[in-house]
Amino acid sequence: MFKITEPEYVLMKKYIKEHCGIHLEKDKEYLIESRLSDLLVDTGCRSFQEFHLRARTKDQTGALRDRIVDAMTTNETSWFRDKNTWDYVREVAVHQLLSRAAETGRARVWSAAASTGQEPYGLLMFLDEAARERGQPSLLDRIDIMATDISHSALTTAVGASYDSIAIHRGLPEATREKYFVKSGKSWVFDQEMKSRVRFERFNLQDDFMFPDHFDLILCRYVSIYFSDTFKRELFAKMAGVMKPRGIMLLGATESLREFSNDFEISYYKNTVINTRK
Repeated sequence: MFKITEPEYVLMKKYIKEHCGIHLEKDKEYLIESRLSDLLVDTGCRSFQEFHLRARTKDQTGALRDRIVDAMTTNETSWFRDKNTWDYVREVAVHQLLSRAAETGRARVWSAAASTGQEPYGLLMFLDEAARERGQPSLLDRIDIMATDISHSALTTAVGASYDSIAIHRGLPEATREKYFVKSGKSWVFDQEMKSRVRFERFNLQDDFMFPDHFDLILCRYVSIYFSDTFKRELFAKMAGVMKPRGIMLLGATESLREFSNDFEISYYKNTVINTRK
C-alpha cells in the first residue's frame, strides 16, 4: 500500500471534494491510501503526486475520475436499514403516496443515494404490497421512482438487480425474498417486471437540480454525513426546491437538518425524524 505525504493529501482531498463532494477531515490519510493504492498500481504511478497529476491533466475521458469516485464512495447499504424508518415508510409513507397517486394521477419519489438498489427496491416492494391490500394494484403504475447515485459500479449492480447470498440476507425477510426474487445460480434476482418500475440515473448531488417535476418523497439517507457543513446547507436548499409542499424527506438515523435548513418542519414517528417541506 502506498503512503501519502501531507502535501499529496491536500491535493487528493481537494480533488475528491471537487468531484464527489466528500469532505475528508484531518487524519483520514488512511482512507485514501487504502482505497486508491490499487489504482496507483493499475495506472503505473509511483506516488500520489504523480497520480494526482495524471487525474488532473491526462484523464481526457473521465474514466480515471470515475474510478476514483467509485473507490472513495462507501456504497454501504442493506435491506430496510433502520427499522423505525422503514416502519414509517410501510405504515405511513406508502399509503400517502398511493393516496396522492389516486387523487392526482401521479406521485413521485427520489432515492438520492441509491447505491446498489436496496432502498428503491425495498420501497417498491412496500408500495406493491400496500396497493394490493387496497385492492388497487394498478396504482403502482402511477408512482414514479427515480433512483440516483454517483457511483458507476453501484448503479451497475442496482440495474442488474442481482444480489449474492451475503447481500440478499442483509435485512431482507425470507418471505419477502421468496415473493419478489428468483434464485439464479448463487445469486438472487429481483422480479424483472418490478425492476422496470425504478428509473436509475447517474447523478452528482453537487450538480444543479433540473428536474421536470417535484417530489412527494425524497430519501437522502447516509450521504450528507460525508459532506461539509457548507455543502449540506446547499444540498438541503436544493432538495427543498424540488419538493412539493408537505412533501417528506427522510435522512439517515445519524443525520439531521438542524442548523442546516429552515425549509422543513421536524416531527417524529417511532423515534424516526420526519422532515416535512413547509
